[in-house]
Amino acid sequence: MIPDRPTLARLREQAAQARRMGHYAQAAQWERQAVELAGALGLAGERTRALLWEGYSLRHAGQADLALVALLQAVNEPAPAVDPADRFSALIAIVHLSLERKPARFCRALLEQGRRDLAESRQPWSALLDFLEGELAFRQGDFAAAWNWHERAWAGRRDAHPQLTPATHLWALCRTAFRRCAPDELERLTHQLRELRPNSTLEQQLVLRAQWLHWRAHSFAAPSVSPADSAPVEQARAFLTAVAGEREPGDVGARLETLRVLALAGDGERIDAHLRCLPLSLDTFETALGLGDLALSRARATLGLPVIDADYGATTIEAIALAAPDFGQAAARVSEAQRGYQEAERFAEEQDPRLETGWYGDTVRQRLALLELTASRVQSGTR
Repeated sequence: MIPDRPTLARLREQAAQARRMGHYAQAAQWERQAVELAGALGLAGERTRALLWEGYSLRHAGQADLALVALLQAVNEPAPAVDPADRFSALIAIVHLSLERKPARFCRALLEQGRRDLAESRQPWSALLDFLEGELAFRQGDFAAAWNWHERAWAGRRDAHPQLTPATHLWALCRTAFRRCAPDELERLTHQLRELRPNSTLEQQLVLRAQWLHWRAHSFAAPSVSPADSAPVEQARAFLTAVAGEREPGDVGARLETLRVLALAGDGERIDAHLRCLPLSLDTFETALGLGDLALSRARATLGLPVIDADYGATTIEAIALAAPDFGQAAARVSEAQRGYQEAERFAEEQDPRLETGWYGDTVRQRLALLELTASRVQSGTR
C-alpha cells in the first residue's frame, strides 16, 4: 500500500460504500487500514475519524468489545490535532454501547459528563444527548419519558456533524409510538420516514420496520383489515428471502419483527423454514422473548385461538375455526414458548437491576400468564 492521501481517501470511500450496503465487517477492515495509514502519514485528525467509523462499523457488525476499543482510542487522541466533533461523536457511540451493557448509573454519569463538556465548550450538540436519554428511558420501559426525550432530540437536530441521521430519529419515535399504542402518531411518523427514501441498507430496513409496526397497530385497530397478502406482509416475506442469501444476515431486531408480522399473518411454515436456515439463539432478552412469542403464536394458531400481539398490549387477531385442533403440535409449541420465556426471565433478572426498572420481569410475567391460558386449553383437549 502506497502511504499517501489519495490511498487514504480511497480506503475511506470503500468503507463508506460497504456500510451503505450493510457490509459492516468489511467496512471495519477498510477503516482499520485507514487508521494505520493515517497514523503513518502523521494525520491525527484523519486517524481519529477513521477510528470513529471503525467503531461504528464494528458495533453494527456485532463486535461490541472491539468497537469499544476503537472508540476509546478516538476519545483519547491528543486534543489539539483532533476535531472536537469527532471526539464527541465517539463519546456518543460509547454511551450507546454502554446502554446495552453497563448499569444505568454509569450511563447517566457519561451523559452528565457530556452535558458538562458541552457547557464548557459552548457547542450546540445537546440533541445527541437528548436522544440517548430517550434510549435509556426506552430500555427502562418508560415509554412516555422516551417519547418526550426523542421528540426533544428531533426538534433540536442540526444538519451538521456531529449528528444522527433523520431516519435514526424518526425510527426511534416510531418504535416508541408503537410501544405507547399511539397509532395516529405512528402513522404520521412512518409516512415521514418513508418520505426520506434513504439509500443505505440499514436505513431502508428502518423504513420497513416502521411499516411493519404500523401494520401491526392497524391490525389491532381494525382486526378485519389484516389480510395475509397485504403489502407489508409481502415485504416481510421478501425480506426473509433476501436475508437468506446475505453473507451477513443483518440486524436481529429486523428479523424478529419480520417473523412477528408473519406470525400474525398466519405464515407459520415460512417462519419454520427461515429458522431452520438461519436459527436465532436465545442469547439476549429480545431474542428469547421474541422466540417465545413466535412459539406462543404458533400454539394458539394450531388450536384455532385468537393470535395475540403481546408487544401491543391486549391485541388479538380473529380466531380461526378448526374442525380438529392438533393438540400434540400445540403442546410442542407451548414447550418451545416456555423455553424462550424461561431464558427471557433469566435475562430479566440481570436487566432489571442493571437498568433500575421492573419492566423486563413484568413483561415476562405477562407472557407467562398468556402462555398458561394456552397451556390450559391444550391440557383440556388432551384429556
